Amino acid sequence: MRGAHVVVAGGGLAGIATAVEATARGARVTLIERRPFLGGKAFSFTDPGTRAELDNGQHVHLGCCTAYMALLGRLGSIGLTAIQPSLHVDVRDRAGVHGVLTSRRLPPPLHMGPSFARYGLLSRAERVRALRALGAIAALGNDGRAGLDDVSFGEWLRAHGQRDAAIERFWDVVVLPTCNDRSDRVSAALASFVITEGLMRTRGGAAIGWSLVGLSHLVDAPARWHLLRAGGTVITGEAVVTADAGGVTLGDGRRIDADAVVLALPPGRAHEACPGALPVHPDLGESPIVNVHLWYDRPVLDRPVLAVVDSPVQWMFDRTAITGEGAPGQHIALSLSAARAEMGVPRGELAEAMDREVREILPGGHGASLREWAVVKDARATFAPSPGQASRRPGARTPVEGVVLAGNWTSTGWPATMEGAVRSGLAAVAEVGHQLTAAPG
Repeated sequence: MRGAHVVVAGGGLAGIATAVEATARGARVTLIERRPFLGGKAFSFTDPGTRAELDNGQHVHLGCCTAYMALLGRLGSIGLTAIQPSLHVDVRDRAGVHGVLTSRRLPPPLHMGPSFARYGLLSRAERVRALRALGAIAALGNDGRAGLDDVSFGEWLRAHGQRDAAIERFWDVVVLPTCNDRSDRVSAALASFVITEGLMRTRGGAAIGWSLVGLSHLVDAPARWHLLRAGGTVITGEAVVTADAGGVTLGDGRRIDADAVVLALPPGRAHEACPGALPVHPDLGESPIVNVHLWYDRPVLDRPVLAVVDSPVQWMFDRTAITGEGAPGQHIALSLSAARAEMGVPRGELAEAMDREVREILPGGHGASLREWAVVKDARATFAPSPGQASRRPGARTPVEGVVLAGNWTSTGWPATMEGAVRSGLAAVAEVGHQLTAAPG
């Protein structure tokens, strides 16, 4: 790719990963983003009500997200993140029944065994049945998982002895935050992949990591500096209107010629820009995420992360501990995946409801005063991970030679995650390299 000019349309994580990898392979890169900042869905902003810097969602990464962490390493911002030495998640229900999922120093997949044997949210019989189902997942292999895409994970689990209580109190603890939907609505292929990669393949695969700063500080400026230092060009505030094998046209009428174009755009925009590259919209659907931020006058959550079942809260994060906020009291963020019902609730009502849940669930919430709140809704947070998704997700290569696709919605095998976005960028560059090498002359 040395000397080739690659234009990347879209400055989200997929586009950034594409641009960084293409630059490393010797290409001259122009990265174009219609918004004034890079990062796509991984961005932070100043909330007008509280004046606090908030992320557009409580993004986390896992130890198995090796491509994402490698990208941050290239950008020089990996030091602005933290990750658990190994998985440790406290899980409880509204009644106070408690369990812990943690990784031990045992060879995979036995590393999860000791904590799972004592997981208090399942009965002994349920734990035995769950272990058998985990064994069945481990035995699937790549081909076996791929053959399950048309089946919901809930169907598969019930066929392997899992009852509704076990699905809600164990399986959805893993599937809901990673796939952004519950097992009954998630492709069995996708869910079993996540469980294999996160819980079973390596001891550190499910360790939870997060950014110590607002996401824009983690991605935007570091990516700009990296690309400019390597001789690339970054254009923000301009959209790619049309694209073809010879380049792109911007909204202001400028034409930028290229040897290859990567469309790191949402599917609808990719189809509009170059219908020949994506003749049929994949129609993957959408799944929302809602984050509720609550500021209390005193600490109410006594650990960095807590998962909750039997409650709309789902996951709690101690933002004061994570980001080192200096204000008195405690800022906690509640992450609600697949939040279809919550999307229609007025923000004030939703904050009040979540405050009541926190006080019901956490002993530390009794007597605490809620100082401020903020609610962040994203109706199109991810594509819907429903059965049949794999057959609808296109690969990097398109019918238009010289135009390539990237994005977490493409055929990465991963859910709509930061890891999937980065891996799509790497796949796009591999395809561009193949096409440039195979081109005459």
